[in-house]
Amino acid sequence: VKICGGEDMAARVERVWEEMMEKKRIDLSGQRMTDEDFGFLLKGLHMFSRTSGYQTERIKPFPITELDFSGNDLTCKGIGDVVQFARTQGSDATLIDLSNNKLDDEAAVELARLVKNYTSFATHSFIQELLLSGNSLGKAGATKLIQYAHWERDRYKTENKPPPPLKLDLSDNCIERPADLIDELVSKRIKCAVKVESDTTVHLPDFMDQRDPPPSPPPPSRSVLPRGGGNRYDSGECFDFQKGRCSRGAGCRFSHGGRGGGRDRGRDERDDDRRRRDDDYDYDRRDRGRRDDSRERGRRDDRRDDRRDDRDRRDDRRRDDRDHDRDRRSDRRRDDDRDRDRDRDRDRRRGDDRDRSRDDRKESSKHSRYRDSSSSDD
Repeated sequence: VKICGGEDMAARVERVWEEMMEKKRIDLSGQRMTDEDFGFLLKGLHMFSRTSGYQTERIKPFPITELDFSGNDLTCKGIGDVVQFARTQGSDATLIDLSNNKLDDEAAVELARLVKNYTSFATHSFIQELLLSGNSLGKAGATKLIQYAHWERDRYKTENKPPPPLKLDLSDNCIERPADLIDELVSKRIKCAVKVESDTTVHLPDFMDQRDPPPSPPPPSRSVLPRGGGNRYDSGECFDFQKGRCSRGAGCRFSHGGRGGGRDRGRDERDDDRRRRDDDYDYDRRDRGRRDDSRERGRRDDRRDDRRDDRDRRDDRRRDDRDHDRDRRSDRRRDDDRDRDRDRDRDRRRGDDRDRSRDDRKESSKHSRYRDSSSSDD
């Protein structure tokens, strides 16, 4: 209960586990679960697999073929947990449905791990379908996903069983000029197409069906200050009175109790303008720093993912080398056993030939002695 965050989530974990073992799929569609809910549920499934006795190894995939997380409130903050689950316990699933969530270009950094080569403990190396329709992915996120999917599959095209093309559903997103994007990717030798062809690596169904991008948030606006006798910072004082030219008298809505003279007021206004410019500069600098930090964080995450993938591929190559060496030793041992049996059979045949020749000699000598004895009696 503590790991699941409450009794309700613990009961949901148990229901999901029973349904998964019965139907061989995890269906959490249309439940409007948040990032925090997904974190608690996936941790609960992992703990339930250990306490129920199913998880007898360090990492043992769940017996599932589909992961349906559509129709929820999953964002870039919680997509990392879902991707990690799909690449470990859910690595046997060939279809992952993340449609109708709240995934944007920032989530594409983690989503790119789903289109890459899986680890060696999975029964297959690549997923076949990734459904991302109804999200808020833009051109940058779509480009990243399509490129990674093509590069990973194009790398293994010369094998005996090359990976099938990935069905990547990016319809109903916010991708600007989708036709131009496909042309641009094809010019870079990225084999993506709306319809599957002979050399297609990434299938993009209904890719032309896109929504308009959401409007950018308006810049922070300053409050509109009243014009007229009051000053621009709405202090309630009448600067016409300070200049000695207010003709409204008692009917003026601004105070006439402030300091007089325009010289001090002008100096104060200049100081206020200077402070406002400093505040604007500080705001722009902080905003620029946040954007730089976000880009650097994205590049750092990409490098970390690439290192993780390189490590997985290196482990796969080492495991393949070990299997190859084991098979080669087995073949050599089998050849040695065959040679040993052949030598043993040859020695046995030679022994049998020697025994036969000795018996023949004994028999011939016996006959010769009999003939000699017969001739002497005559």
